[in-house]
Amino acid sequence: MSSSADQIVGILKEADVDVVFGIPSVHNMRLYEALRKDSSIRHILCRQETMAAHMADGYARAGRRLGVVISSTGPGTGYMVPAIQEAWGSCSPVLMITTNIKGAKIGQGFGALHELQDQDTLFHHITKATMTVRSEDEVQALTREAIHIALSGRPGPVYLEVSTDLLDRPISGERKEDSEKGDKGEGISGLEEAISLVSRAKQPLLVVGSGARRPEVVAHINTLAETLAAPVMTTVNSRGVIAEDHPLAFGNITRKGVIREIIESCDVTLVIGSRLREVDAKRRGIALSHLIHVDWDAKWIDKNFPAEVALIGDIPSILEAMLHRLEPASLLDQRRTWIQEMRKRLEGELNKVREAHVEMQYLEVIRRSLPRESTLVIDNTQLGYWAEYFYPSYSQGGLVGARGSATIGFAFAATIGVKTACPEKPVLALIGDGGFLYGSQELATCMRHKMGFPVIVVNDNAYGVIAYLQRGAYQKVYESDLAKPVFVAL
Repeated sequence: MSSSADQIVGILKEADVDVVFGIPSVHNMRLYEALRKDSSIRHILCRQETMAAHMADGYARAGRRLGVVISSTGPGTGYMVPAIQEAWGSCSPVLMITTNIKGAKIGQGFGALHELQDQDTLFHHITKATMTVRSEDEVQALTREAIHIALSGRPGPVYLEVSTDLLDRPISGERKEDSEKGDKGEGISGLEEAISLVSRAKQPLLVVGSGARRPEVVAHINTLAETLAAPVMTTVNSRGVIAEDHPLAFGNITRKGVIREIIESCDVTLVIGSRLREVDAKRRGIALSHLIHVDWDAKWIDKNFPAEVALIGDIPSILEAMLHRLEPASLLDQRRTWIQEMRKRLEGELNKVREAHVEMQYLEVIRRSLPRESTLVIDNTQLGYWAEYFYPSYSQGGLVGARGSATIGFAFAATIGVKTACPEKPVLALIGDGGFLYGSQELATCMRHKMGFPVIVVNDNAYGVIAYLQRGAYQKVYESDLAKPVFVAL
């Protein structure tokens, strides 16, 4: 007869999890004993819980699989909040497994060690689901359900809490459940209207968001773009869903100049897997004509941009249905000629940016130094912002950034996760001096696990972006200067 902890580890293996990140503690020791006994799952020992969750996030994004992080009760759980918010904003499938005090004491206010009233409520608005296991009968079902929810539909983080005394309790029998839930989009509402709009368009535009990063979606996007001769633009974390040297790839949708002209010239916009959040699009002053919004669920439909047609459900099935119904466009040659002209104009615009801004030279050196199949992980630092606009990504996951919540300190830890998922893949971290010091202790994690990759620290001895904004608003800076360590020595 196995314990609840043994069952959780077994279900992770069943879901093909082979790596977890975390820190052992007095409350989760029994789970760690289960991991010790079954050495098929590799554990990456971290030095701080926020960074552990960023690692699981990076792992999930790089490997297109579940990232798992283990935390402890109370303070350990609280450290997870910023990183889980980032995973939530970036649609990253992260399973957070945490403990709580003994079940009989939860909610009683006895002042138990690490007790935190309503611990799970910290995560209600930054996860797809919060699940609290309170009896041994719930362990298997809720663990499997948590994994299914994290990976299904629009991916995202899920919180799974187990009271510490449950981990030791035996469970008899093995109850497997079918995790294949939901349909694949039979009878797609609005499809005919969407086909009609696209068929009548003089020039359609494709906009791709983070919810479209799955391989089965990416293949359809490339086919759809070529079928329609439509320019493709992306949000930051979906850069590379179409290789950015492809004739139809135009990169980040939020750029101005020629990119904005293209958007304004297109008369139908097909948005795939983007929530069109204010931070991603609306605050930039973008207008989208005759919007067809394709997404996993209706949560973000009409939130910032009114949709003329909404196609909700399984995105691969929706795109496949569209491709089967679309007739060859009569304007393909005209569209291709226009796109070629806009690409020439865009290249001319980029040449002017290169001449005027030294930041472009840094990015070009990085791009030349990394092979085509590689990953640049960027933080919220000035050169990272330049990369969001101008670093070419040639493959899915070629550029990874903290755009979900715009946290700083993400890139170094996330790169550890990326490298863990893809040990043979060249990976580089780009981070500011302020951001690097959020998680520099994870150098010890790299040493422990014999993991190495280049790190570029953009060192301006300041929270540079804040200083820039302070000067713009008040002509003075205050408390944004940093005393620097010698980073290379560190």
